[in-house]
Amino acid sequence: MKKGLGKLACILSMAVALAACGSGQSNGPQATPGQGGEQAAGDQPVEIRLGGGFASEETFWLMQIDPSLTPNQGKSYTLNLTQFRANADRLNAYQANQIDIASIGQGATMLAASQGIPLKVIASVVKDSPDEGFNTKFMALKDSGITSIADLKGKVIGIPDFKAPTDLWARSAVRSAGLDPDVDVKYAVIPIPSMGEAVKSKKIDVGVFPQPFYETAYASGEFVEVFNSKTGVPVEEDFLVMMANPDFLANNEQAVKDFLSDFTNAVKYYQENGAEARQKLIDANKVQADPELYVNMTDSHRAVDGKVNIEAWSQLQEMLVEEKWVDSPVDPNTIIDMSYLPN
Repeated sequence: MKKGLGKLACILSMAVALAACGSGQSNGPQATPGQGGEQAAGDQPVEIRLGGGFASEETFWLMQIDPSLTPNQGKSYTLNLTQFRANADRLNAYQANQIDIASIGQGATMLAASQGIPLKVIASVVKDSPDEGFNTKFMALKDSGITSIADLKGKVIGIPDFKAPTDLWARSAVRSAGLDPDVDVKYAVIPIPSMGEAVKSKKIDVGVFPQPFYETAYASGEFVEVFNSKTGVPVEEDFLVMMANPDFLANNEQAVKDFLSDFTNAVKYYQENGAEARQKLIDANKVQADPELYVNMTDSHRAVDGKVNIEAWSQLQEMLVEEKWVDSPVDPNTIIDMSYLPN
């Protein structure tokens, strides 16, 4: 098990880690193994230790600052949110029993399950859906002469990590244009906050721009879109999901159900009142971004019922197998459990 974790720690970073977006702790929690794994005594609420990231998790941040969205918080459960920069860090904390639930990439979850790590997927956090919500952009300079994927032969694409969604998006898009992603293009690992400068300084030819970095780059008038996350992966992805410890779920069923009820309340509010919700996060200093651009941006799609698209999981796993990222495929039905979500 530890050997499998070590392999995962080396290759995984499936969620885009945006150090300039979001706020809170960036180091792992200091809880000792065993904490949070048993039902609290008497009427004390259950502490839910959630490991999250720095991007696309507005609904969790809203749960921290707006009590009206979480009527069960402080009663049946308390939320202890710790932010991590990459999926590998969350997996390490999860394996060490330092967190009970991790907000983590869909691909990372499948890789972890294929390595034999016990887990259950209990909800979708954010999706990357064709023709619905924001899709991550890959952009070049307008004066670069790059206007299509076919122009990428011999060029360098910037991604935040290998074997990450951005890596799969880039490789699949390149392949869709008849190019060989292993021969015709090169890749460079660039932190997301540095992507725009790397393109402008011509260290790379094309960079990946999630929100709110896309809004900043687009507003500058210097960039042009070459392709996006759905160009080569035209299926709905549960880009981030909640991966939970099965023992914690068994010991704290009602607390988890109440937490997910509050979570879906927050998602519904965010989906229906995006600008107002983002302004609340700016006012609470939960997000460090240009206020005007952030508040008015088009954000990713989220499922208000929190449900995972099981059929799409099988489609994405086929792509991971094709890329030889997954050696032992898993049946999504064996790791997805949506019974804790509100009916």
